[in-house]
Order: sequence, then C-alpha cells, then structure tokens
Amino acid sequence: MKKLSLTIVLMLAAMVAAAQEHIEFKWYGLYNVIDFSYGKNVNSKYDDVSMTQFTAVMGFQYRKETGVGLGVCFMSDGSNGYTQLPLFVELRSHYLRSRLTPYTVVRAGYTLPLGESSGGTNAVTIKKGGAYFGLEVGGRFAVSPKFGVSAHVRFSLLNMNEVEFCDKLGLAERHGVLFHVIGGGAGINF
Repeated sequence: MKKLSLTIVLMLAAMVAAAQEHIEFKWYGLYNVIDFSYGKNVNSKYDDVSMTQFTAVMGFQYRKETGVGLGVCFMSDGSNGYTQLPLFVELRSHYLRSRLTPYTVVRAGYTLPLGESSGGTNAVTIKKGGAYFGLEVGGRFAVSPKFGVSAHVRFSLLNMNEVEFCDKLGLAERHGVLFHVIGGGAGINF
C-alpha cells in the first residue's frame, strides 16, 4: 500500500510540475501578429456601421516588455461604403514574464480609402482618408517560445477627411466623417 501511495504522490507531483512549466514567449527579435476583429461604430450619427478588421503587424521586440512595429489593417463594413486600409506604427507592451501575459498596444497612422462604394440609391464613398489611432488591451498565451495566441478588446478612431454621400438624384453632400469603433477579436503571435 505504501508503494502505491508513494507512486500516486510522485505521479501527481510530476503532473503538477509539468503543468507549471515556465514557457515564455520570445523576448528579443522580430515578431509578427495576425488577428481578426469585429467592432461597431459608436459615433451617434453613424451608429449602424459594423466593421470587420484583419490586421497584420511585423515588428521588433527590443526588450522583454516592449516592441515597435509597422502594420496594416483591412477594415470593411457590410455595404463596402466605408472600406479602408489603415497603415500604422505601433508600440506594443507586455507586462508579465509568464506564459499568460496582459498586453497593450498603441497605434497611430493614416487610413487609405480603397475606392469602393456602397452602391444603390444611397451610395457612400470615401474620397480622402485621414488619421488613424488605435488602442488595444488583451492577453497573450504562449503555446511555445515562438508561437502564441491572443484575445483583445480594441478601440479605433478613424477620421475620413472627405466622404461622398449620394442619393438617387446624384451627389447629395460631401464632408468629413469620424468613426469610433469598439470591438474585440483574437489573433496569433509568431
């Protein structure tokens, strides 16, 4: 009975030790992030616009906590009227040296219109892009030292300098539009 008890205790100890294995994501060198997000514009005048976002970032992690990267984000709404391509620089910070770590990202850049229109009698087309600003808060789980998965909440500010709104008679108005998109998503880190 003592041998069985000792064997069970040793097996449990080995399983606990294996479960607590310290895996830390790479802390120096190139990093890449690809993610998908879905958000809704909360600006009251255009609150019916939802945005799907695919983001790709390549950067350099120069400290265990901090990296700087360049990225691109394809943002599309359901009608394609507000489809655009923000190009940005990001500052990414991680706060713990553990397998699961919280992180924040600050982004700044410029959004390019893709020349698409929503079509129909109430067509919307972005004619001139504008400033892009983003904040992201999330957590990253290191599957291995070179691969991780993440989940996040994101705020994006999109300033489109000139948006053309048409009706069935032609051009109705042209003015700037400011979006405040709040959403969330998931990604992979490698």
